[in-house]
Amino acid sequence: MKKIIPISILCAALALAATGCESLEGGRATPAKLAGSWSGPGGAELTLREDGSLTAVNFPTEFSNDNPPRPLEPRFTGNGQWKLEKKPSFGDDQQIDVALGDMFGSKIGTYLRIDGKGGRRGIYHPLSADTADKFRFKRSS
Repeated sequence: MKKIIPISILCAALALAATGCESLEGGRATPAKLAGSWSGPGGAELTLREDGSLTAVNFPTEFSNDNPPRPLEPRFTGNGQWKLEKKPSFGDDQQIDVALGDMFGSKIGTYLRIDGKGGRRGIYHPLSADTADKFRFKRSS
C-alpha cells in the first residue's frame, strides 16, 4: 500500500508533463493571433479581422437538445462584430463575444471560446453545460 501513493504521484506528474500545463491555464490569445479564417462542421466558416469585424457563412446560432446536440436551421450568413474578453481566472478558456447582423429582424449574440494558446487547438462553442460536446472551428488560413 505504501508503494501505491508514490507511484500514483509519479503517474500524475508524468501525465501532466505529457499534456503540458497549458490545459491548466486555459485557452488564450490576442486579436492578432485570432484574425484569419476558421472552418467548422457542415460548411460553417468564420473570418475574424483585427478591427473587430467578422464575416460568417453557414454559422449555427442554435443547437438541438439531441445527444449529441446538432446545429439547427436556419444558419446565419452575413457580417458582424467580435470582441475578445479579458483572460479569465486560472483554468478557464478566454471568451470571444460575437454579435451577428440581423436575422429575422433582430441581432444575434453568441460566444466562442479559445482552445489552446493562440487558438492552436481551435475555437469552439460549448454545446451543453452537462457534456464536453463542442461545435469546433479549426484555422483554415
